[in-house]
Amino acid sequence: MDDCTLFLKKQFSTIAHEDNFDLARRSTIGAGGTAKLAFFPTTAEECIRLIDGLENCKIKYTVLGNLSNVLPSDGESKTVYILTQNLKGIKVGKSFFAYAGTSSATFLRSCEAHGKSGAEFLSGIPCTVGGAAFMNAGVSGRYLSEIVESVLYYSDGELHSLSVSECEYAYKKSRFMKENGVILGVNFRLNDADLQTIRKERSFFMAKRKHLPKGKSMGCIFKNPENLTAGKLVENAGLKGLRYGGAVVSQEHANFIINDRKATAREIKNLIALMKNAVYTQYKISLEEEIRYLN
Repeated sequence: MDDCTLFLKKQFSTIAHEDNFDLARRSTIGAGGTAKLAFFPTTAEECIRLIDGLENCKIKYTVLGNLSNVLPSDGESKTVYILTQNLKGIKVGKSFFAYAGTSSATFLRSCEAHGKSGAEFLSGIPCTVGGAAFMNAGVSGRYLSEIVESVLYYSDGELHSLSVSECEYAYKKSRFMKENGVILGVNFRLNDADLQTIRKERSFFMAKRKHLPKGKSMGCIFKNPENLTAGKLVENAGLKGLRYGGAVVSQEHANFIINDRKATAREIKNLIALMKNAVYTQYKISLEEEIRYLN
């Protein structure tokens, strides 16, 4: 164990952590190597302590939620990972606040219990509130930015309550993708509704996800180009079923890659490159990844 890891473990001994964190075991794609150290803060205060300490020591870090739309690299990562999945909970008062590590399923159950509607489009998406706010998660033309009132965010040594306009949301984009910091929680703007209406909406969006492929994946690989569908472009390029090592383009949905034979991250990256090249060659359209690559 190197001096840096020993220092961090001593400095933050009261915060839950894991040595040689297995990224392949925890990521939804089931690929990647290990990280020397991962922390699991349970409070906003612990998150802030970690960020301050790592930045003061100029140590590279990455904040993650559910590892559902990320591709970790193979081998050993020098990056320290901060996983917010234990920073969870919901406060209901004048506003509806959820901590970053709260799962979408837990969030939606609480919405239902309190008669709050507007977030049903998140049904079935395996994300945390923080992850959804980071990438402006959405489906069927609905996006998290539509229901965000403000985001509790820590960066540059300061705690911010950012309005939705300050989050700089766009299609699968936000200011958080350009900065170092940590989303601690989100205040939501929701509507009052009866239980029957909420459940009907949730069922509608769950039904729309039934056709999605089963198996280890990252969800959609590419963003949709304007007025086009990435999956349809990949499909029309004849790439359904295309395999590279243990990774294969799904037969059910061509914007999904399935890890069905213990694919490495390198194999998945190579398959993504083949997909992009084929679409560009045939249609002169450059597909842009929706997923994040982790180093």
